[in-house]
Amino acid sequence: MGDNQSSRSHPVFHQRIATLSHSAILLSIFVIGMISLEVVLKPFFIALGIYFVLKPGGDILSKNGFPVFLSYLTMLLLFVLILTSTAFFAWSQAQDLADDTSRQAEYNEKLDERWNKLKNLPIIGPAIKEAVKDGTGTLGGDLEDLGVGSGGQVTDIVVSMVSGVGSLLTTGVTVLFFLIFIIFEAHLLPDRIERAWPGGASERVEIVRQQIQESVNTYVVVKTGCGLGSAFIAGAIMWAFGIDLWFVWAVMTFVMNYVPYIGSLIATIPPLILGLILLKPLGLVVMALMLLANQQIWGNYIETKWAGRALDLSPVILLLVTAFSFWLWGITGMILAVPLIVIVKIVLENIEETRPIAILLSERAPTLDEAWRDALRDGIVSAGESHKLDELRKMLGVSESEVVTIAGRSAVHTALKRNRILRGEIDFIVEAARGTHLENQITMKLKVGRLVKEMRPLLIDLVEELDSPSEEE
Repeated sequence: MGDNQSSRSHPVFHQRIATLSHSAILLSIFVIGMISLEVVLKPFFIALGIYFVLKPGGDILSKNGFPVFLSYLTMLLLFVLILTSTAFFAWSQAQDLADDTSRQAEYNEKLDERWNKLKNLPIIGPAIKEAVKDGTGTLGGDLEDLGVGSGGQVTDIVVSMVSGVGSLLTTGVTVLFFLIFIIFEAHLLPDRIERAWPGGASERVEIVRQQIQESVNTYVVVKTGCGLGSAFIAGAIMWAFGIDLWFVWAVMTFVMNYVPYIGSLIATIPPLILGLILLKPLGLVVMALMLLANQQIWGNYIETKWAGRALDLSPVILLLVTAFSFWLWGITGMILAVPLIVIVKIVLENIEETRPIAILLSERAPTLDEAWRDALRDGIVSAGESHKLDELRKMLGVSESEVVTIAGRSAVHTALKRNRILRGEIDFIVEAARGTHLENQITMKLKVGRLVKEMRPLLIDLVEELDSPSEEE
């Protein structure tokens, strides 16, 4: 009997080893391709990211009667207008500082003052003096004596920041061309899928496409909204404290918000360095606390409340992918890393052989109740979410009649939490209430909109009744 079990387990073991080895080979080829074809692939992936930024707005316009191409063209022109206006204002602010010699002299004077105070500290001071005993007494001269930099100070920083515009414009033109062709191709993709994989295969490919679109759209919308809010407040804080280039740092806060966990912290470093030069210790501490509080509120509260666990990716995996992407493509790679790993995870989820890898990449292994509550967060269960819920149901061995109860219970919980019932939740609640003594009351009184006072006790009673059979068992 032991031999039979061993013989049955060997094929499964060999199959898993083969899956892992094939995945490693494909990953190696992918990395080599990303490194070798950076000049081509980087603009393409940037264009793909911008497409997902434009897509929600384009979909809204097309649903309201605009032609599809005109909708995306409108969003593209609006995006270019915002981008060029932002770049122009940031450039003007940086150029003004570069031309302001008196302000630069003030910076250099305060830097030297802070540096000399540092050299007079008890423990650090003697070590610095010993290291720069032949220095000039200024920060630039001492650093040059240490072999760090060339003695330049604020002017060099500003000039380096505003340089490289030519290469940026070249990349921008390439991205624009890619973006236009992606927009042209996107609405033709479903028909091509149907022709390429007729029958059941096309349905599975379409489900994967919908899941990718839903997940990336949610990520982009939430990150963009939270980034704008965080950047606006951060800019206002820096402006109030008199930090130069406050608009530039606010834009940096918005962009770095797309980098998970560490992006917002990196964005605070430049204004804090300027604050260290310009502000008194108390002012610097207050500004730092306000900037950090702004990040925490938007990143850990508002974003989580808005999107929930939309990505469902392990934090460790996210940090590893972000670090690897930085090594691969720098800041651009860090920004593009999350959408790419989301796409990879969704593809792995929909291939039976690689599904265990997708589960290992996940942040958690949710129960069916938790999965339904996450799906009903916006009151609508999309086609992609419905497919994932059905796959989870089959994996957990839950019957379809039990799913009716779970869906209704989850819809009630989300409605009670937000104190508002959405149209998509009504069907699940009514279906779950069928056969209970509350069926008629629920069917007659349940309406879209804010929950009226008499509806809350009814929904609470419904949840208790739906839970009671399982408790008796």
